[in-house]
Amino acid sequence: MKVRRRRSGGRSTGLLVLAVVLAGILGSVLSYYLAGAFPEGPVRDFFFKAMKIGVPTLQLDLGFASLTFGLSFAVTTLVVVLIALAVYFWYKF
Repeated sequence: MKVRRRRSGGRSTGLLVLAVVLAGILGSVLSYYLAGAFPEGPVRDFFFKAMKIGVPTLQLDLGFASLTFGLSFAVTTLVVVLIALAVYFWYKF
């Protein structure tokens, strides 16, 4: 049986996911290091202050096991710009 890969217009969706994840990591690292180069003020806060988005943690204690669920993202302006560029280049090329 031949396995078919899902593709969008000839582009691999796996490549898109990889590009978005790498752009998010690179944006976070760059935001962290570039924030030190700017003085305190509204410009620094706008570009480099992270906004937490996510679901609060939920703990489930069953007596013999304990489970913790949760997910959060720290989003900066630079992360959003790099992810948008990654999606644009994926779509364009």
